[in-house]
Order: sequence, then structure tokens, then C-alpha cells
Amino acid sequence: QLVKIRKIRELTLDEIGVRAYSTSIAAIAAYPYKFLRPSEVLTLPGCDAKIANLFAEFQDSQSGTLAAAAALDNDPVLRVLAEFNNIWGVGAKTARDFYYRHHWRDLDDIIEHGWNTLSRVQQIGVKFFDEFLEGIPRPETEGIAATITRHANIVRPNAGYDGHGIECIIVGGYRRGKELSGDVDLVLSHRDESVTRNLIVDVVASLEAEGWITHTLALHMTSSARDQQTLPFRGEVGSERHFDTLDKALVVWQDPNFSVRHDDSQPAETGSRRKNPNIQRRVDIIVSPWRTVGCAVLGWSGDTTFERDLRRYE
Repeated sequence: QLVKIRKIRELTLDEIGVRAYSTSIAAIAAYPYKFLRPSEVLTLPGCDAKIANLFAEFQDSQSGTLAAAAALDNDPVLRVLAEFNNIWGVGAKTARDFYYRHHWRDLDDIIEHGWNTLSRVQQIGVKFFDEFLEGIPRPETEGIAATITRHANIVRPNAGYDGHGIECIIVGGYRRGKELSGDVDLVLSHRDESVTRNLIVDVVASLEAEGWITHTLALHMTSSARDQQTLPFRGEVGSERHFDTLDKALVVWQDPNFSVRHDDSQPAETGSRRKNPNIQRRVDIIVSPWRTVGCAVLGWSGDTTFERDLRRYE
């Protein structure tokens, strides 16, 4: 319920409210005991009387809901904004722009009236809207990671070191223990830094050649471009980074292996291609030199509040 309230704050561009609820949610999620009374909530960092009162309301509710959270489902404007915000590549500000400036009210409006104004990434987000929202089970995440690791070692066949080839660590929601993840995040690394330099380009090319990657949304080679040297401990004064500077590829993934059932009553046309029925997934492949792999794993394991607090820590 608090996550819903935070989403409302996000959609209404209330950044202070988003940070406040994020802190409260993180504290409550980390609390290892069942709450029995509102006074217990008050003992947690970031949880004031307002949060304690919301818990009292939640405790007294027959359905386990909060009136403030119900607006996300009941308010027609918030419902549309939330749908637009679920498009990959569309943030809260852009969602509001779609609604208030362009007067779009659903995905069909976007497709019919604004398709050519969307970025390529947003077009892909609309195209695979339902598929990207479907959670990825842990076994499927492990299978994707195994395939990427296999291709990484194919393109670096001589990357042996004490019996190890290129190693893969699954991060993101999977590492936090979630049964279903929104996307797959993984870090590739190797003890020999000459192996990881430009690795991301070769891995993506190999996966594309075998049909696993259908779209490359972004490809960053910032780390290789600076010879994989680490950045200063403190960045430039006044600079604000929302992304690390590691090599990475943000891609759309689809298993190219599927069986075709032949319908004798409707023979296939010669040379026609069967459409792959497998679901499209979002996958982020990160490459880190060995000296920074610990930071990479920590930085990509989330969640958002933890990452924010980590960057603010001094």
C-alpha cells in the first residue's frame, strides 16, 4: 500500500514525498518482526506519526488497504499516468506530457497520434508493453545468465585464469531474493583486464548472431574508452550521476528456440518465416574490470533507496 502511495507521489512529481516514502518503505521492509501496534512503526528510521497512522488504518481495514493508495486504481487520471509510466523509456514527466500536452488517454492514442514522435526505445517499450510487465522467474533468469556466460567465453576463448573463464554474477531483484524480476541484470568480469576490455561489443554481437538479442536499446563503452581506469573517488563538484560508467548493453531478449506445430490443413508458404512465440524480456549486461567488480555487484543489486543512500554516504 505504501508503494502505491509512493507511485502517486512520483506521478505527481512530488520528489520530496517519493524520497520520504522510499525511506519508510525500506525501513519497514527490513524490519524482521511482525508489527503489532503503531508505536512499533515509530521506532524505525524515516517512519513518523503519519506512517504510524497509516499502519493503524491498515490494521483496522478489513481488506488490508489504505484510502490514500486506492487513488492509484480509482482516479482516472492517475490510472492513465501509471499506464504510460509503465512503458519502458517513459518516466513520470514524459507520462504527464503525454496526458496533459498531447491529450492521449491510452496506448492506442500513442500509437495512432504520436508514434513518430516517440524515441526508438519508447516505441519498443510500447510494442512489448505487456511482455515487459510480466515477471521473469528465477529459473529463466538463471538460464539467460548461463547463455550469456557461454557466449562471453566463446568470444574470449583464451580467458583462462586459475581454471576460471569469464564469470557471471546475477544482480538486481534476483540477488535480493525476488521470485519474479522485472528484468535480468548481470555482471560479467574476469581477473585479466585485457579480457573485459571491449567485451560487451563482442558478447552482444555473438548473441545477436545466434538470435538471442532482438533489439539493442543502449550500448555504453565508457569504461573501455578510458582503458578501464577507475574514476576519482570523488567526482566533479556539482556533478550528479544517475548511472555508473561501466561498459553495458541494455537489450531486448528472446529465446530463439521454439517448436513449430504443422497444421496439415494449412500448409506453410515456401520461404515463409514462423513467428517466434517466446516472450520478449529486458536484459542488462554489465561488464566490470575485476578491480571494481565488488562495487559493480553492490551498485546493481538495488533497491533504489539503498542505491541512493549508498551514493549519499560519506
